[in-house]
Amino acid sequence: MKIYDIAVNGSGFDNEYNFNNYALTLVFKDGETEKTVRANLRHYPTENEWDLNPIFYECTNDEKQIMIDQIINNDNFKSAFETIENRLEG
Repeated sequence: MKIYDIAVNGSGFDNEYNFNNYALTLVFKDGETEKTVRANLRHYPTENEWDLNPIFYECTNDEKQIMIDQIINNDNFKSAFETIENRLEG
């Protein structure tokens, strides 16, 4: 399923573990079928690494990476990301 819509419900920086955390709502669409999934996306700025934890949704590492790529290239997400001191590059 491809991500059809992304809503950023909140974000914050964890000083102890050094990552930005984004609370997301992802809407997947496959033809007429839609599925809404809550997820947490973490960005570790010192390593420039991303990690996605979909809640109540199982996925492979390859599927997870495809979803991360879709999210970080989404205009809604980019606008939320750029409000934090660490800007998205690329």
